[in-house]
Amino acid sequence: MKPILRSVLSVLLGAIVAGVLIACLELLGSKIFPLPPGTDPMDMEAVKAAMANVSMGALLFVLFGWFVGTIAGAWSAARVAGRAPAVHGLIVGVLLLAGGIANMLMLPHPAWFWVLGVAVFVLAAYLGSRLAARRPLG
Repeated sequence: MKPILRSVLSVLLGAIVAGVLIACLELLGSKIFPLPPGTDPMDMEAVKAAMANVSMGALLFVLFGWFVGTIAGAWSAARVAGRAPAVHGLIVGVLLLAGGIANMLMLPHPAWFWVLGVAVFVLAAYLGSRLAARRPLG
């Protein structure tokens, strides 16, 4: 397989793995920490208003999902990439960080969540990339 194609596919795979895990964990989190009764999750204004009353546990669960998903996505990309595994894992981390920032811009989050949110993506992408790079395939 051509190196550029393998690179693109590794980042795509990493993003998919991360996205699926994050979505699953956020779905689980929404079952553990549901929105207030009567809040329509499809109404962005209603969700923004509900964010003022979201528990710290719910926010920490989101960060946990972002951390687990980013580690898995970065690890997957780094393992498949073949060459420059850390670069591929970190690219996935940057893509996820951009998505996380977009999420934090759309919905009001406390300042501490912003700080931890950015840190979670950076640290998880680094750790996932490093874990994959330590063990050669096959």
